[in-house]
Amino acid sequence: MWLARIQYPLLALSSAALMASIGPIARLSQVDAASLTFYRLAFGAVAIGLFLLGSRQTQLVRQTPHWTVMLNGVLLASFILCFLQAIQTLSLTLAIMLVYLAPACAALIAHFWFKERLTVFSLAMILLAFFGFVLLQDLSSSQSGQFSAGFGYALGSLLTYCAFLLLNKKVPASEHRLNSTFYQLLVGACCALPFMLQQNAPSAAQWPWLIAAGLFPGALALWCAVQALTHLPARVYGTLAYAEPLVVVLCAWWLFSEPLSLRQALGVSLIILAGIAQTAGAGTAAKRPVVQA
Repeated sequence: MWLARIQYPLLALSSAALMASIGPIARLSQVDAASLTFYRLAFGAVAIGLFLLGSRQTQLVRQTPHWTVMLNGVLLASFILCFLQAIQTLSLTLAIMLVYLAPACAALIAHFWFKERLTVFSLAMILLAFFGFVLLQDLSSSQSGQFSAGFGYALGSLLTYCAFLLLNKKVPASEHRLNSTFYQLLVGACCALPFMLQQNAPSAAQWPWLIAAGLFPGALALWCAVQALTHLPARVYGTLAYAEPLVVVLCAWWLFSEPLSLRQALGVSLIILAGIAQTAGAGTAAKRPVVQA
């Protein structure tokens, strides 16, 4: 049936859309970044754990994770914390587009570090993404102190996400994908916990948003991602994952009335186009897909 053929692409798209919901949830809830990061990662780890328990694969979590997996958990928490801090004073559009320059930057670094030689096409797509980033800038706001702080956090999210992608290439092939994902989420939650404990207790009105953060961009998003990654080629999943920044941009425009000029819309389009083309052009060269934060 045609429905059976599209169920896993639909799960991949659902995962991307659910991942993107963390931005609007952060804005609407006014919950601090540390608490949102902790609940998102903790619920994600619980979701993977329940999946392993239900599928009788709990032996995977009894395996000692490789040190690269543990370090990736730290990078994952750092990436999410920086992103949530960035959107406090920066537009969702600019913040998410900075984050989605990470795959292009990682490909450029891997050219020298891992000897993964870039083709002319790949290099052209990286340059196209950077050109889109330049078009996205709102130079009239660049003198604001709050803008500078938000931009710094956004750059931090870009760098930590880029490092997260690169370090995943060093995870041994013997590490099972679910084991790696579970421990990265668990370590990330542990890293966010001390920062969360320094914050005031959430109000009664904020608890529904915290539950939503754990359920939608956390547990459900990761469950959909695991299901899709099991059945889809990396090329297909990676291409569909670029629905996430598109959803963020549309939410920023629709929910928060963030203006999007023609020049910025062109920049958004170029970054998304370059990302999709880069992923699709990779073909079967990708070894393993990485679940996004």
